Order: sequence, then structure tokens, then C-alpha cells
Amino acid sequence: MNYEYKVLTGKYPKTQSNKTDQLDSLDVFEILYKYHPSALLTSDYAQTFFGTNESLLEINASEFQDNFQEYLDQFYSEFLLTRIPVVFEKYGQEKGWRILSALGIACLSLFIQVNWTGPQTDFDSASLLPKPWSDLLSLTNDLNSKKNADIKDPVPFASEDSSKVTSSSIILEHTKTIRNKFDDLILSNLQVSGEHPYSLTNHPLLLYLAIFLLTRTVREFKASDSNSDPLKGELDFWLSLQVNKDLSNTRTSSSFSSSWWELRALRISQEIIDNPSGLLLTTLETGFSNLNTLLLNESPCNLDIYKLSPPEKKQLKIRFSLEYALMFQYYHKNAEANKWLEASQLESGLVWQLTGAKGKRTKFQENNISQLLVVAKSSPDNHDENDSEDQDLSMGIESTSEPKIAIKNLELNDDTLLEKTEYLKINDSDQDSPSNDIGVDHINQENLKMIDQCILLGFCLEVKNENPKHGLTTEQMMPFVIRVIENPNNWSIYTSSLLLRSRLEADKSRTVQRSALQLQALVDQTDQPLENEAGFEERFSYFFSLALPSVWELKKELANRLLSIGAIRSALDIFESLMMWDEAVSCYQILEQSHIAEKLVKKQLELLPNDPKLWSILGDLKQSPEFWKKSWEISGSRYTRSMRSLGGYYFKHSKMEECIEAYKKALKLNPLYDGSWYNMGCAALHLEYWDIAIEAFQRVCQLDNENAEAWNNLASVYLKQEDRKLDAWNCLREAIKFKFDNWQIWSNFLVTSVAIGQFASAIQSMTRIIELRVAKSGSSCVDVEILNIIIQSVTREQHTAANLSQNRMVQRNSRLNILVENLLVNTIAQKITDSPDIWRSMADFWFWKKDYLTCIECYEKAYRCSSLLPQISYEMDKFKTAIHHLNELVDIYRTLGPLPIPVIKSENSDPSSIPPTNTSSSPAKLCCPNYKLKCKMAIQGLINKSKSNFESTQEFTDLNSLLTEVSTMD
Repeated sequence: MNYEYKVLTGKYPKTQSNKTDQLDSLDVFEILYKYHPSALLTSDYAQTFFGTNESLLEINASEFQDNFQEYLDQFYSEFLLTRIPVVFEKYGQEKGWRILSALGIACLSLFIQVNWTGPQTDFDSASLLPKPWSDLLSLTNDLNSKKNADIKDPVPFASEDSSKVTSSSIILEHTKTIRNKFDDLILSNLQVSGEHPYSLTNHPLLLYLAIFLLTRTVREFKASDSNSDPLKGELDFWLSLQVNKDLSNTRTSSSFSSSWWELRALRISQEIIDNPSGLLLTTLETGFSNLNTLLLNESPCNLDIYKLSPPEKKQLKIRFSLEYALMFQYYHKNAEANKWLEASQLESGLVWQLTGAKGKRTKFQENNISQLLVVAKSSPDNHDENDSEDQDLSMGIESTSEPKIAIKNLELNDDTLLEKTEYLKINDSDQDSPSNDIGVDHINQENLKMIDQCILLGFCLEVKNENPKHGLTTEQMMPFVIRVIENPNNWSIYTSSLLLRSRLEADKSRTVQRSALQLQALVDQTDQPLENEAGFEERFSYFFSLALPSVWELKKELANRLLSIGAIRSALDIFESLMMWDEAVSCYQILEQSHIAEKLVKKQLELLPNDPKLWSILGDLKQSPEFWKKSWEISGSRYTRSMRSLGGYYFKHSKMEECIEAYKKALKLNPLYDGSWYNMGCAALHLEYWDIAIEAFQRVCQLDNENAEAWNNLASVYLKQEDRKLDAWNCLREAIKFKFDNWQIWSNFLVTSVAIGQFASAIQSMTRIIELRVAKSGSSCVDVEILNIIIQSVTREQHTAANLSQNRMVQRNSRLNILVENLLVNTIAQKITDSPDIWRSMADFWFWKKDYLTCIECYEKAYRCSSLLPQISYEMDKFKTAIHHLNELVDIYRTLGPLPIPVIKSENSDPSSIPPTNTSSSPAKLCCPNYKLKCKMAIQGLINKSKSNFESTQEFTDLNSLLTEVSTMD
């Protein structure tokens, strides 16, 4: 049996052994498989590496407490490095690497148990330290009797308004023990990219050791001067070291799963810090790419040497693809996430379909109407080893053995909504019954494999990531969740599905109560152990195939849920117990008690004067740059939030130079903040720092490809530079994909399209602008100058910058001809009738088309738009405009009126269908037989309207002369 494979895929036995008397005779992965991870961490293997029986340094409590950083840096890190050769010397290199990897896996597994899945454990991570550290830092030591999270009795603030003094208006005081301070120091060394871990993380030493064993051991043992930075946390420093390929290959040949577990450890280190880290993202992407080559593409270190069967290889590919997808989902890279979700589904053989079926949702509903649902079925592979082991870890749904305690699925208990949708049963004679393409009865769907349930939940999250927060998105996600909840096969999967349902029900009045209560039940299951509850092996088996939140994130979500329904005090109590001061301050601000929030933060600063987060929060409260600068200073120029806040402050107060400098400092450490890049780009745009603006907006577009404003601003910068109009056009084309209803972006796209000769795009832009603006702006939504350029692009048949052949030019102009005609006839003429300039431009197009009747009609409408204005009888400017259009109309009457109506050939007309030209027996029809009369009537009409006010003007005299001239025409 390949125990390493079993551990990697979470295929633990149904019950783990409690006998630990002969562990040294077993392989380390067999120990991980058969026993709890703590068994390996107390074995001789662990004692050899961790040196728990070694006396590292004789110290006393007070000395150790005063010199934490010195002891950790100078002694413990170096001590761990010296233990690696000891392991190799005692066990040999191949077995030594397996031991180091397995110890790292055990530390990571135990860390996840105490911070994510539960159940509670009595293991103390201090036992892994050498003497006398382990004795001094042990939780059983009287010096460490108070834990970091222990809170003294609440002390009410002395509020100016005594009516506002409540139990939640408290100062949270806690006594830092020596163990607390050691944990804080370990956490500070787990910071990365200027992002700090959560302060109440339990047993951080376990994660520190896991990352050391899985990451540090295969990297160069000496850093170059450029990489050495004493202000960095150790994780920052470790990840900056180059991977030693020889060491990595040697480790992989001994333990093929070690690189995979390394990525899992880094994923966990990401989830304990406040925000996404650019360095971790880069490391994870590189690691997953290398692992893909190693495990899935049959590289020289392929899986055949480990005697893996085809089903086992298949399971590895499923798990790998799913974890790869979840990593991309965390960083909101939706296209890549969807690609790997589909790869996981393909390997698994899962088929599913989002479809509809008739049913009822409410108790009083009489008619069955279409309801959205997911039908799915797992692959029927009989040889898949996953089937039997899914049974082993099930929650008793399909097993005859005593079931384990499942998470309570709370009932809705609503007077209107049904507990679940009642679908109409399918009858053979019912021709209108719903059907699906995968041949599954939607009422009696079979149980899914556990890994397939994980894949479905992954697709559910992808729906959320790819769509806006909207009721329709919720409706689309809920069927995935319900399909998983129907078959509670595993603790972690069931917990994840109930959590997703709780989130989806949070915004509906009839389900919000269950949403909050269900979330409370999920929190309680980690804090209150039950008899015969699901054990570690079940909770951990599918952990990495899901997106489960940590215990503190789950409690934070509960507090936010309570906050959303108005239970502000209850939410405040949770935030304060979690020492989440940001959220606590927000609660006080909602309660209009900002002065209490300020006192709370200041009191915490008295206890923790070197906490950069508290200084930054105080800066947010006071809106004072000095506090953000203080936060940056005491963090050793590493706490990026303070610089982001300072940059935002300067941007708001139009101090653009200072804004750019602040954002540069923050983004150098962690470049994953698209909002910061955007603000810096806007500041650079204001100062005309084009290179900085380009870099900033490019970064925004890379991080958030759907940010239309960033694409638009990037285009604006490109237009300021020479020979970059095409780049600007491409950027605007991206922008309109995501802001299709933004007429300003369409206007920019219109101008840029004309500038580079992309007239088809210009026509599309003008059409869309008219659709968006015509109801409010009327004819002013059309840029007549650009409309003339578009028309001239057809009528003058100008060659563009592209060197097109004659044939290609004919085809291009023919297509443009059709597009322009459609724009004029179906868009402009239908919606805008009061602009003489637009009618005049349209007339030029019809004249070129030799459609003289329509051309004359356009001239008439242009004159009518100006002559019907009442202002022409008393405003000289309007009168002159009318005269101008009248002269044009008279000229066109004289030019086209006596001409015969030409035969207009369509682009694809059949020559045989064209009527014969004029013969002597059929006199030609003129374009305007009565053009002389029309000229006289138009001139006389304008004379009559303007005579009372303008009779003595030169313009009026010219009108009379024109009338005389027209009257004497032959």
C-alpha cells in the first residue's frame, strides 16, 4: 500500500490506531496514515530533528522574554538548519528526506486542526522546542497560565453620555505571557509582502516549522547580499531565496508529494494574513506549474516509479486540478480557475447540468412553474478505488455502522416557503415533463462521490466570482449547494455547503434568520466538542479540495451577519473577543460613538505600543498622516496598509506628488492592490507623468481585467503619446466590453476609431451613443464633424494607413457603404429630426449614392428645421442660418430638379432585374418637376416671416434679389 499517496489524497482508515509503542519500525507516511499527526511529532523521528532532548541554550525566563528576536534569529533558526545533516546522518539521505517531509506534513495538519477544522486537541506545539525552551513556553507552565485570548473583566468607558455606556463599551485588557510573546514573534516572522498574520492564530509554531521543513530545506542555504533584509519576516526571506534544484529533485525522488504539500503550506500561510500577497501568488503559480509538469505530464520523475495504479493517478490529477482552481479563485483569476475546474471535472467523469424542472416553492402555490436545479451524476467507474473509501469516511449515510454526529441542518420553519422545492414527478405520458441531457431523474438523483461534490462547490464559487452580486447570481448558485446538501457524505464538504447556503440566504427576509442561526451552529461545532463527533481524519480528508474559512474568519462572518440584521452590540462583542479592532471601530461608528472607538484604540496602544495595525487604525479614525507614518516607521517600513491609507489621504487632498510616493512604497511590497494602482495612476495622469500612469493602469488591468475605467484611462494616456493610438483603441475596445452603457467611453472609442481609420468601429460607437443619449440630449448627442468624416470615408473612398489592395478596398468601401446607410436610415433619421446640420450631412451621402430624391428631401428637412423656429422673425443669427440653408436648398433644386431620376443599382443586384433605361416612347421622370415653384414658395415664405423686423437689412434685400432671380428662370 502506498501510504504517501493515501495521506496526500486524505484516504485515511475509518478509525485510527491509538497504539504508539512501535512507531520507529514504521515508515513515516505509514504513521501519518494510521495514527494522528501528533503521534509522529512525538516519535523518535521528531526528536531527532527537533532536538527536543537537546539543551540549546541555558536561559532564564526574564532574559528570554527580553531578547526574543535575538534568540529566535541567532539560535533557533540556525539550530534547525544544523539538525538537517543530523537526520541525514542517522537515517540516510532518502529516508531523511521522507522524514523531513512527513514532519512538515504533520505540523501543517495539526495547525489546520487547531485553526480550521477541529476537533480540539491537547497537543502543545512548545513540546517541539529544544530544552529548556519547551519547559519555559509550555502551556502547563504557570508563567503561561493566561492565554493570549483570555480577556479580563470588561471595564466600561466613562462616556459623556451615560445612557450610551453598555456592556460592549469596554477596554479589552489582556496580560501577555511569555508564551504569548513567543507566539507573536513567530507570527511576525510569518508576515509576507507587508501583510501581517491574524494575531490570535493558535500554535503558529506549527506553521512556522511546516514551512521550514517543506520550503526552507530545498532553498539555498546562503543568501546573497541583495536578498538579505533584516526587516523582512523569515517567510519573506525564505521565499526570496533561490530553489536549489539538486536538493528539490533529491527530495522529490524520495517523497513525490513533498512539493505538493509545500504549496498547501504556502496556501495556508496566505489565509492567515490580512490580504493577498503578491510574493505568495508568484510562488504558488510557479509551484503549481512545476508540479503540473512533474505529476501530470509524466516527467522523468514520473509516478510509475512509485507503483501508482491508473485509478490512483487519476485521483491525483483530479485533486491537483481542483486545488489549482481553488488557488486561482482565491486570487480572483477566474479564467484560469474555470479552466482547471473543467480539467478536474473531465478527469473525474462528473457530468452535471444546470437546468429547469416544474415545481413549487411555497405552501400556497397552486401551479407548478419552472425551477432552477442542478442534475449531476458521478462516473460509473467500477474500478475506481475512490468508491470504497468514500464509504469509509461517510457520515453514516450509506454505511451500516454507527453514524458520526453530523452538523445540524437547521429547518426553515417559514409560514410560506417550503423546506425544499417540491418538483413535479415525471410521468411517461407527460410530454411536457422536464428533461435533461444527462439522463438523470431530477427527483431521485443518486449520491455523488465526495470529490465530485467538491467540484460542484467549486463551480458554485465560480458563478459568484464571474457575476455581480445580484439576486440572479444567488438563484444560479443555490442549485449547486442544494445538490450537495442532499447527500451529506463528509463533515468538511457538508460544512462548506451549509456555509454557502447561509451566505446565499443572508439577503432574503424569509431566510435571513436561518442564515444567521446556521452560521452560529457552524461556529459552535468548532468550539463545543460533541460525543462521537466527526474526527480529525474525516474533517481533514477533503480540506484542501474546499474553500473552508478559518475559525476566526467564521466567527467574523457571524459577527458581520449579526451586524447586517441590526444586532450591532452582539457583533461588537464578537469583534472585540477576536481582537479585530477595525471591525470593532466600525461598530462604534455605526453607533455614533467614535469617541469610544478612539479611546479603545488608544488603550490598546498603551498595551501594545509597537503594533503598526493599531497606529494605522488610529490614523483612519483621526485622518491624521502622522499616525500612518508612525505605523510605517515602527513596522520597519513593512506595514503596507499604512502607506495605502496615507496615499488615499493625499489623493483626496490633491497632494499628488506625495500620493504617488506613498503608493509606490506600499505597492513595492505588495502589488496586488488594484485600487492603489488605480489611484496612483490617476495622480500620475493629473501630473502628466505618463510612464508612471501607464504602468499603474496596466497593473490594474492585469489584476482586474473587467475594470473599464482603468482601460479607459490607459487609453487616455496612450493618446497623449505619439504613435500609440492603436494601443489606445485596443484599450477602449476592452473598456466597452465591461461598461457597455457608458457613453463617455463610447465617445472616446468613437474619436479614437476615426483617428486610426477604423470607421466600422466608429459607426458602431455613434450608434451606441445615440441609443444611450438621444432621449435626454437629443440631436446634441451626434458629433456632426465626426459624422461628416465617417460619410466622407465612403464618399471620397480614401485609403487608410493600411496598405490595402484595390480589391480589398472595394470590399471595404462596400461594407462601409452598407454600415453608413444603416446608421443614417435606421438610427439617426428615426430618432433625430430637428438638426439641420445632420440632415445636411445625410444629403451628401445620398447625393454620392445618386439617390437624388432622398438627397433633395434631406435638404428640405434641413431648411425646415431652421425656418420653422420662431426666433427667425426676431433673432438675426437664426435668420442668417435660415438664409444659409435656403440658399443651399435653392441651389440643389436648380442642380437636381431638372435631372432625370437615375436608376440605383444595389450592391448585389441582378443585372437582368434592372429596368431598361429611358426610351423615346417613355419620357424620363424628373427628380423635381416643380422645382421652380418650390424655390419661389420657400423664398417667399421666409420673406413673409422676416419682413416685420428685418426689411431694412442687407440680408432681406438679398432674399428679394434671390426671389427675382428664381422668378426669371427658364
